[in-house]
Amino acid sequence: MHYRRRFFSLLFVFSTATACINVPEVEPLPNGPEADAGTQPDAGSEEPRTLTLLNTLPAGGSTQVPIDTQFVLTFSSPIEEDSLNVTIQPQVTLARTEWAHQGATAIVHPAAALAENTTYTVTVNAENGAGQSLTGTRSFTFTTTGPAPDTTAPTLLNTTPGQAAIGVARDTVIEVLFSEPMDKNSVQAAFAITSPAGLNSGSFSWNEAETVMTYTSPASAAYGATIAWQISTFAKDKNGNALQDLAKQEFRIVRQATMTMPLIYSASGTITAGSSVRHYRSYNTYELERIGDNGAQQGSRLFLAFKLDTLPLDTIRINRATVRWWLSLRLGNPFEKLGPLLLEPVDVGESLPQSHAEETENPVLTAAYTARPLAPGFTIAEADTGTPGQFDVTSYVTTNWSRRDEANYRSQFRIRFTSETDNDRDTDELRSSPTTHPTLADLEVIYEYP
Repeated sequence: MHYRRRFFSLLFVFSTATACINVPEVEPLPNGPEADAGTQPDAGSEEPRTLTLLNTLPAGGSTQVPIDTQFVLTFSSPIEEDSLNVTIQPQVTLARTEWAHQGATAIVHPAAALAENTTYTVTVNAENGAGQSLTGTRSFTFTTTGPAPDTTAPTLLNTTPGQAAIGVARDTVIEVLFSEPMDKNSVQAAFAITSPAGLNSGSFSWNEAETVMTYTSPASAAYGATIAWQISTFAKDKNGNALQDLAKQEFRIVRQATMTMPLIYSASGTITAGSSVRHYRSYNTYELERIGDNGAQQGSRLFLAFKLDTLPLDTIRINRATVRWWLSLRLGNPFEKLGPLLLEPVDVGESLPQSHAEETENPVLTAAYTARPLAPGFTIAEADTGTPGQFDVTSYVTTNWSRRDEANYRSQFRIRFTSETDNDRDTDELRSSPTTHPTLADLEVIYEYP
């Protein structure tokens, strides 16, 4: 019986496979009984298959993977849907999972497109219906498509102040424009004021694109100081590319100087209103100058003119301008009787002619005496004799300097009491004499220049 069953089996093989040759005999399993035809192994004796991840899409090691890809995971047997756990680094938010092949294939959809030119690592965990956990390779990596990695080193496109700039304001900020967005922390750590000391505790700010860094110093720099700063190669762009070379620059802060402008005597001095409303000027040099009224009920006003042409043409700013006027004598009570003493900016021309009281009306002196102020004046406090009254005329001189071509580099002022005379035939005057001080007045200007 045993041999007969083998014979019929061989006849069946030969009858159905005409191309078969050298068909070996079916041998019994090693160390076991021969299997009878028609018998089946005991189903309960088969070992459960191991759960593995057969293949993935994208495949492990793939490059140029589209950023809108989906993850297709194929397992060796169906898995419990609730047991599937997929983690991705860098982190990706997953939207939903579809199933195929009776639960042996999972199609996982990201909630949004992946990042370009990025390497992702996917790790999978799952269990099948028999409670077996996933074994073998459970992780794979792939790289998305996108532009080539940025390997270009950043550069400095522009700086403010520029290299070797001069006349820079003391409170200036330093602005650096880079060729691409930068890693802010690395740039700030790489920045330093190398000279002078004490200016490295300032603050940083950036534009929205992170291409312009602004540094504000903790204090104003000294006049004339040379500021040296640098950015080391520790500074990097957003992709970690460092500056190729140390960047070093310097600039010089504005300088300050003081200059004293002498009086223009031909355009300075006293103009007196005569009793018949004639205006005269007794001297065209500094002799005896008056402000107030005399016993003949004549009022006097003092004019002071200065030439600004000795200031450098590259003057940046006038920080302070002070008129100093020397008072020699006070007669009577002019401040009590004639009202406040005023200083007003005026423009009375290049010179004031000399004219005596008995002469006819001089239109040049009349125009100067009654000239409309160029700007509101201010009250002068009572000054002690023998010391100069000092008056801040910065705003007036700054205006004169700005229109210096039109005014021929002049800055002129008129000093007068509010009232011309009190008609009491008493002398109430302020007087200046060269015997007390050789200079009637001067103009001190503190200015900035490159």
